[in-house]
Amino acid sequence: MNTFTIIDSPIGGLVLVARNEKLVGVYHEYHSPEPSPVLLGLPIEADSQQIPSVEDAQGEPPAFDEEAAAEVFRRTGDWLRGYFSGAVADPVPYDPPAGTDFQRTVWEAVADIPYGETRTYKDIAEGLGNVLMGRAVGAAVRANPLSLIIPGHRVVGAGGAITGYAAGVAVKRALLELEAAVTAGAAA
Repeated sequence: MNTFTIIDSPIGGLVLVARNEKLVGVYHEYHSPEPSPVLLGLPIEADSQQIPSVEDAQGEPPAFDEEAAAEVFRRTGDWLRGYFSGAVADPVPYDPPAGTDFQRTVWEAVADIPYGETRTYKDIAEGLGNVLMGRAVGAAVRANPLSLIIPGHRVVGAGGAITGYAAGVAVKRALLELEAAVTAGAAA
């Protein structure tokens, strides 16, 4: 069973979703499209680590590992604090997202984009063998359930145009500017 919590960040609330000891989702609080409540699961308070009691149809509490979920939220929160303060670190362990074979292939390509760099939708399509599937790449990036961890914000339009993002273009621009500043500072 999935559990979720919402944490604050410089770009607004982030919804972290865990399934036992693995991260399975990072969504913006005002994510578009909004994730299904089924994907989120039960809420867990980040501070209290309390999960409300909910019973399934047989009267049994749903299966979850509260301590494992709390640890996932702690590790992810630490990673996000580092990310926003400019500390580049390997992402937290996550379960490969469920999706079509094509979506998973696109997400793997996006996950390989280095910090502070961008690729165009066309670049990714070309890397996948068909330069004409840029729109399909865009749709797959939009369906990414692990924002920031699989860095869809690093995928831009032709000529570097900042287009479409689950939390809006302003958030995408802010993330790209943060990474550019950190990269420039490291080079100096």
